[in-house]
Amino acid sequence: MTEARPRARCAIYARMSTDKQSDTSPADQVARCREFAKMRGWVVPEDLIAMEAGVSGASRHNRPGLLGLIHRIDDWDVLLCFDFSRLTRNVEDHGWLLNRLRAEKRTAYEATTGLELSNLGAQVGGVMNAEYLDRLRAFTHNGLLRRVERGFAAGSPPYGYRTEEASGGRRIVIHEEQSKVVRSLFRMFLEGKSLRSITHRLNEGGVPAPRPRAMWGRRPSWSVTALRSMLTNPVYRGVYVWNRSEWVKDHETGRRRRHERPESEWLRRDAPELAIVDVETWQEAQEELRRRATRFGRAQDGTFRGSARGHRVRAKHLLSGFLECGVCGGGFFRAWSNRFYACGWHRDRGPLVCSNDLRISQQELETRFLRGVQEQILVPDLVLYAVEKALDLARVRTTDGSTSTDRERLAEVERQIEHLVRLAAQLGHLEAHGRVLGELERERQELRSRLQRSMPAVDLEALREPIKRTLSDLGAWLVGTPEQGRAALRALLGDRRLRVGPDSERGFRIYGELEIALELQTAWDREDLQAVRFGGSGGGI
Repeated sequence: MTEARPRARCAIYARMSTDKQSDTSPADQVARCREFAKMRGWVVPEDLIAMEAGVSGASRHNRPGLLGLIHRIDDWDVLLCFDFSRLTRNVEDHGWLLNRLRAEKRTAYEATTGLELSNLGAQVGGVMNAEYLDRLRAFTHNGLLRRVERGFAAGSPPYGYRTEEASGGRRIVIHEEQSKVVRSLFRMFLEGKSLRSITHRLNEGGVPAPRPRAMWGRRPSWSVTALRSMLTNPVYRGVYVWNRSEWVKDHETGRRRRHERPESEWLRRDAPELAIVDVETWQEAQEELRRRATRFGRAQDGTFRGSARGHRVRAKHLLSGFLECGVCGGGFFRAWSNRFYACGWHRDRGPLVCSNDLRISQQELETRFLRGVQEQILVPDLVLYAVEKALDLARVRTTDGSTSTDRERLAEVERQIEHLVRLAAQLGHLEAHGRVLGELERERQELRSRLQRSMPAVDLEALREPIKRTLSDLGAWLVGTPEQGRAALRALLGDRRLRVGPDSERGFRIYGELEIALELQTAWDREDLQAVRFGGSGGGI
């Protein structure tokens, strides 16, 4: 008697860019996919259905539902979606997904056409989806332009304004309460108060901040940058300017970055009904900004003189740009005539926003950091210990994107054992499955032994001299010129920053994660150990 072939396990992914119900909402997409799976004879486990609403398809990186299904790729045979635009709207993502499926011998279908993702028509569709996003951006920008030309709002209004319904759209009007804050800002500034003192007063007074963004669980707060931007905004004197910048999403991180447009692309519109301060007051504020900028060596937009817009002067000190406050997460940088390091949020936003009042001299901070790194991090025995632990982890993980035959079979055997034990527990006939279970257990043990024998044997003591040389080079660079020290720090930190916080015994402590890159060629014919990472929140330097 021929054994019945097990039915394919099907995962379903549904996505919609808004959270509103429609005939193509995620729930409706899943219903259509269920019908398609039923016609194909596929089984759809409930825990293999992922629905995401209000999520853009521009990048895979901001879609935990899809990434979660790919992470569980061993649990299903087929990935099904309503149409492939639900999966990807980016050519790179389309290729990434196709490669992942091929490597694991899986496939994906769309319910609307029955096409497979590897089909040429589907790949052409992926290019069209990417083109659709470009056209959509152009259409959206053109629509906003027409809206502004007719005097309507195009997005959130600046601080001091609100929108109200009007015939044909929403118009920007003055927000009475917020406009009082704007007038007081101009008045205090022209009276000679510093932007920092005004910021402190607003935060201490509990005045709601514009476009509030919380950080590290802290309440939203005013900043010097926000006040400077408001003082230079011509809308407060009755000139509305649109299209000054654009936001571009980074595909890898899913985050948006602001880019300034050329002034020739700006749209200016006289709007005297939006004036909160008179022209003379606004002009006086611009003159005062220029006077203070000259005095403190800054351009009017806040950058240092001599630097291009959006670019800062290259840091000249070892730790500049590598530190953040351990209390609020704000930048921890040189302040008070560049003699001390301190939390920028405490200084500029006030103690109500951040209580970290540390002021540490440059020499004391850099001396303790360098001594701590030399004595606690750049130590061969510590690095060898970390290498040994990292190799232990490497031995139990997949060595590359495509698994070997033994690994594939081991994963399959472990799934069969799990299913068999679950079935036996439900039916109560464990002895009836004992023979099959025993055979699978023996095969699993044999596969594990074979894989273990294929793992490379690493002579840790043989690594001691190369590690010593690496640590010696790093140590020499750290105490060399500022440029060499900063290059070594970038190698040790990557994109991370060190945190500086108060310490009851030592006054302050520095903590974070450092990593040391180690290239280790083995029988896997790859870099199995790319970096050894150290650090954490405990202890500190």
